[in-house]
Amino acid sequence: MEITVLVENLAYKQGTKGEHGLSILIKVNNKNILFDTGQSGLLVENAKAMNIDLSAIDMVVISHGHYDHTGGLEAFFEINKNAPVYLKPQAFEEKMSLTTGKPRYIGLDKKVIKKYASRFKTINETKEIAPGLTIVTQINSYYPFEKGSSNMIVEKGGQQFKDPFDDELFMVYEEGESLTVFTGCAHRGIANICRTAIDVSGGKKIKSVLGGTHLKNASHERIVQTLKTLETFDIDNYGLCHCTGLQAFMQFSQQYKDKVKYAHVGTHF
Repeated sequence: MEITVLVENLAYKQGTKGEHGLSILIKVNNKNILFDTGQSGLLVENAKAMNIDLSAIDMVVISHGHYDHTGGLEAFFEINKNAPVYLKPQAFEEKMSLTTGKPRYIGLDKKVIKKYASRFKTINETKEIAPGLTIVTQINSYYPFEKGSSNMIVEKGGQQFKDPFDDELFMVYEEGESLTVFTGCAHRGIANICRTAIDVSGGKKIKSVLGGTHLKNASHERIVQTLKTLETFDIDNYGLCHCTGLQAFMQFSQQYKDKVKYAHVGTHF
């Protein structure tokens, strides 16, 4: 398996740029899978800079329906005419953020949904999309301290509710007895996601975790709780980025030392 970060908040590779978003290219068993598309057409620019042919992508998986993970879809569709986009149906719901004091739309671009409706393939159950690579759609809630963001809401039937992130999914790659977990933002909790991955696989060990953990702005105590829980899984290495936040990244690094790497644009695993 080959993994390349195409879009992320930080970019150090010459010729690339960063933005608040995430997109990861996964090559496995002769399949090219794009996990999220970032916030804008920067996905296309960075792919060109890294000599990556987006027209060769076989499928796209969307971790959840926020703009910083879906905003590159239109630019991608203009290049790639065939790859299906897998996502949960709840990703199409009206999503808002209250971080600025009033509701701000942060969901999927409605024009893109309408224009490219045939490209979207909704899923509600676990689905293997390549040998060993599986989309997991149900994230179980094991740990009470992992609660969703109170400043993110979803609108249904004209009413607004705290977003339960029912649209969130993650991917897991099984290689022998080890697992690699891919997460977009982990709104439902990175420990919940890792525990779910272990359960879904029948108890296999997590080798790697790659993606966002949504611990930015989390309290020191919350991060410590997360680290204590993850410690029980004995994870070999982490490629953290995007919404993890500097404080959380530093605490991970202090505890796990060289097991932790920042997955900026251009990082290759």
